[in-house]
Amino acid sequence: MEKKIQVVVDRIENDIAVLELPDLDIIEIHKKHLPAKVREGNVIDVIFRINKEEEEKRLKEVSELQKELLNRNL
Repeated sequence: MEKKIQVVVDRIENDIAVLELPDLDIIEIHKKHLPAKVREGNVIDVIFRINKEEEEKRLKEVSELQKELLNRNL
């Protein structure tokens, strides 16, 4: 399941985009994470989706690192 919201690019200052959320809260994000031609006033669709595959991959990596670190101390 996913959740979609729309944000408005309020302004861009020194490569930081200030985005206004639907409840009028703001967040700042580096513009490299946004579409290439983003500009003030653009409305951007943001989709939040849980990525189980990536979670499993990262958990596996952490587990392997923990095992490696534990084996060093023996």
